[in-house]
Amino acid sequence: MAKAKIKIDMKQINKFRFWIGLGVLALLLIVLSYFQLTAIGGEKEKKAYAEKLKSVKGLNDFKNDNFLPPWSAREEKLKSQRDEIWNKAWLPQKDIQTWFKRDDIWEKKYDAKSGKLVWSKIDPNIPEKLSMNANNEGNWRYPSDPIDGTTLDIYKDTLYLTQFHNFEKELVDARFPVEFNNGFDSLMAPITWKRSSTPTAEEVWLAQESFWVKRELIRDILRAVQSIGLMIPDIIGKDEVTPPEVKGRKRFYNSIWEIDLMFETAEREKFISPRSKIMNVHQDQRVMTLDNPVAGSTTEFILRQGTTSVPFKVQGEPLGFGQSREFLKDKIVLPFSFDFTKEFTLEQVFTSKNTPIKMINALELAKTSHRMANVKLVNRSPNVLKKDTGGAEEPGEGGAGPGGPGMPPGGPGMPPGGPMMGRGGEGGMMGRGMGAASSVKDPTLINGIDRAIYIHTTDQCRHLPFAMSLILDQTIMNEVLAALANSKLRIQITQFHYQHIGGYKSSNFVAGAAGPTDASAESSGGPGNPGFRPPVAGPGGPGGFRPPPGAGGRGSEDGGMRPPGPGGIGGFRPGTSSPGGVTEGSGDINLVELNLYGVASLFERPGAPPVAPPAEASK
Repeated sequence: MAKAKIKIDMKQINKFRFWIGLGVLALLLIVLSYFQLTAIGGEKEKKAYAEKLKSVKGLNDFKNDNFLPPWSAREEKLKSQRDEIWNKAWLPQKDIQTWFKRDDIWEKKYDAKSGKLVWSKIDPNIPEKLSMNANNEGNWRYPSDPIDGTTLDIYKDTLYLTQFHNFEKELVDARFPVEFNNGFDSLMAPITWKRSSTPTAEEVWLAQESFWVKRELIRDILRAVQSIGLMIPDIIGKDEVTPPEVKGRKRFYNSIWEIDLMFETAEREKFISPRSKIMNVHQDQRVMTLDNPVAGSTTEFILRQGTTSVPFKVQGEPLGFGQSREFLKDKIVLPFSFDFTKEFTLEQVFTSKNTPIKMINALELAKTSHRMANVKLVNRSPNVLKKDTGGAEEPGEGGAGPGGPGMPPGGPGMPPGGPMMGRGGEGGMMGRGMGAASSVKDPTLINGIDRAIYIHTTDQCRHLPFAMSLILDQTIMNEVLAALANSKLRIQITQFHYQHIGGYKSSNFVAGAAGPTDASAESSGGPGNPGFRPPVAGPGGPGGFRPPPGAGGRGSEDGGMRPPGPGGIGGFRPGTSSPGGVTEGSGDINLVELNLYGVASLFERPGAPPVAPPAEASK
């Protein structure tokens, strides 16, 4: 099929040429108008863009009123969560930070006639700032709070040492059986303040923290001893025969003994029956001694029910593992207030003769373990505790040596530049195993107390390393580690080492016993006598740590961080003796020296006001 051809009728085109031309013209006008409008709009947009670009040039902060509120709300929410967690972490440590109560201050004096320490209550002048309020909180709540010089002098001259006396009295009342190497005051090492000067508020807080932390660590050791002595109730089998005369029976055990208590009545009397038995269940299956005044051994227990306590001793010949016997020759009459049909507890009371923890050999703060030997110790957060420089600029690294100009290495109240001595004669605890005590790197203004004692600090928390050396029975090391792990100080044990010692002999330097620092009554503290401090200043300055008499002074040149020598960490070697009470062949072969390191997490009290900058503080 042929394709149709298109024919153009020119006559028709000519006839309607006007209208055709008019339509083409209209179309051209529409196209021209479109391009014109487009060009005008582009110029406007270009001009507007240029103006906006010019207005934002040089701006660095693009936040506006609509941008900030959501982020501010988020910030407040996160701060609220932080403060809630912070407060929960602080509450368990609330009771550690204590000041002074008028009805609970003791003065300690040495009685030359009896050779014993005597405590008496005193009523000193306690400024309101240093007292405890009705909520059992210190009125000096934050280190940034202002305080006057008179109050600081009263603290230095009369109140500072009373808390050491109070704590020693607390240990005596709790019958703390563990000895202190070279005496209580030597181990606690209170600061000897510079007499002619008023200490700064910063120095008072540093001194208080040292006391608070050492006190809590010793309390942890007390809790470990009490945990070992606590007797756990046991079930008496239905097939066990109970004598008809027995009206009540309960059995208890710990890791050493099992006691089967039987109670009888006669007329109006209630008493512990002589039929009661004791069994040796020591976890190390060793022979155990009972109370024997001739041999000097002691085995004592206490029944407790409310405020009523009934002590009794278990006497007899030594018992082998698994052996049992009746332990009373005569009945023990119970007080009227004691009801054996109701719940009561039983605990073993240790003395220095039979305590499984024999001695706190050394206790030092700001001591890092080997794994943290490269960590640089730092100061407390400047937002919490203002560094007092007396208006002078802080010295650089090229300034005066450690301790300040004219000050001996270590500075007053701080450890010496040499090794810390434990039992051993060659480096002791710090000289070999725990690193030699370094000189004061950042001393305070008046008394040269070291500020750089933490491994890490924030506005909420500070991490304080410490080292401790104990002489104890090898079977209860886990009890000590558990007590420290459960401490209010939130301790992390970073390293520990133990070694057997050749022998041990008691020096009887328990709390309440006159130690080498108790030379005379003139050394006693209390109002009007800023004494009862170690009478001789050691290499670390007044109040610093003094090695026990006869202890060597050789440490390592690299800060003591070297492998243990022949005597191990403690430096003790067979055939020698040391002031710590260790002598060859005189003690228990099951005793070990446990050297451990930890980091205590100390939380700041929540809500501390910000520390004023130096420029504002000086106005």
